[in-house]
Amino acid sequence: MFEAKLDDVSLLRDSIATVAELIDETELHIKEYGIQMIASDRAVVVVVDFYLARDVFKEYTYSEDVRIGINLQNLLQILKRAGEGDTLAIKLSDGKLELTLKGVSTRKFVLPLIDISREETPPIDKLDFSSSLAVDSEILSSGIEDAELITDSVIFTVRKDQLTMKGESDSSFTQLDLMKGDGNLRITEMNEPVRARYSLDYLKKIIKAKKLSPSVKISMSNDYPMKIQFEVPGRVISCCHPIRWKGFGSHEINLTDSQRRTFARMQAA
Repeated sequence: MFEAKLDDVSLLRDSIATVAELIDETELHIKEYGIQMIASDRAVVVVVDFYLARDVFKEYTYSEDVRIGINLQNLLQILKRAGEGDTLAIKLSDGKLELTLKGVSTRKFVLPLIDISREETPPIDKLDFSSSLAVDSEILSSGIEDAELITDSVIFTVRKDQLTMKGESDSSFTQLDLMKGDGNLRITEMNEPVRARYSLDYLKKIIKAKKLSPSVKISMSNDYPMKIQFEVPGRVISCCHPIRWKGFGSHEINLTDSQRRTFARMQAA
């Protein structure tokens, strides 16, 4: 049995809107302490870890852990129908998910649960990063949008007191430089200077989560996947890109021997 009520529909709607940019179908894991989702896109290039704590709900009736397969686009379309001041009631019943929006009127929607093939998801919590930082979400968004003007990828460089985002083509380039303290830039960990290139196609989708949090946490290593985390009380969305499960190889990153050994240990674990 599972039932929950949410006074602020945007808490769920805005989170699902971000995840749905990357993943269309997934399993939601309903737990005692909240709702969690860990899934990769179909190409296994990005992994998303989403958590919504039970504390954000007005009511949360739970009897046991359960996994439900859901089409996120269909769920998002319903959540977008919520009007200002509407509340949301969620109920799991007879293999279906019932969603009730209550405001001036009461509207009920029913979504079928779907079977999701359970594939191994890369364990992003085992990734070993050499650099971590926090910065304003809008600053990261600006660097991504600037680079998009001339190219399809962006190079991140992190030093002990500086973050640089650079996009370059054969004849032009754009560069964003940020010193520690500016744009609330905080270098929280720095074992070595870091430089890595990432696809703008995925970063453009991930950065849409900026509406969830004014600040974003970024973890990186040289030519290694990037972890981007948006966190506000009761909600956490972490995205790791680029990453592939089979050997964790990707045309967008070139792994060192030590990093390949790390990935091999992760896959064997």
